[in-house]
Amino acid sequence: MTSSLVSSVSDLLSPVLADEGIELVDVEYEVDTLTLKLLIYKPGGISIADCQQVSRIANPILDVHDMILGAYNLEVASPGLNRPLITEADFRRNLGQKVQVEVSTTTENCAQLNGTLNQVSDGRILLTLCSGKTVQIAIADIVQAQIQLMW
Repeated sequence: MTSSLVSSVSDLLSPVLADEGIELVDVEYEVDTLTLKLLIYKPGGISIADCQQVSRIANPILDVHDMILGAYNLEVASPGLNRPLITEADFRRNLGQKVQVEVSTTTENCAQLNGTLNQVSDGRILLTLCSGKTVQIAIADIVQAQIQLMW
């Protein structure tokens, strides 16, 4: 139920938010707290006003479609600095960045790869590992990916 709910919410809200210049990056639903989380992105950053706007847009749409039975909490936020990279657009925005990628298939005999994101196309990324070797990974095979923050 949760994955179909997340997919339905994403399919419903993504085009509406895109018309507002906002990308719906991720949707999460926490069953134990009855919380629906919308993570959004906009070039130049997300403000509190953007989160409020998305909440005002999303609430009536979700209520009309009655996707979640009963009361629930709606949270709208920016994914933050250590945000996951999920969509092809996420990866494109971070070309040239050092990333950490966990794959569902064993590439180079390990499930976790670190390197520089060099190319994104046709549902695949090209990653240059620290060793200098280049690997191509299907985004569908990525379990988790994020930018490696340098402190």
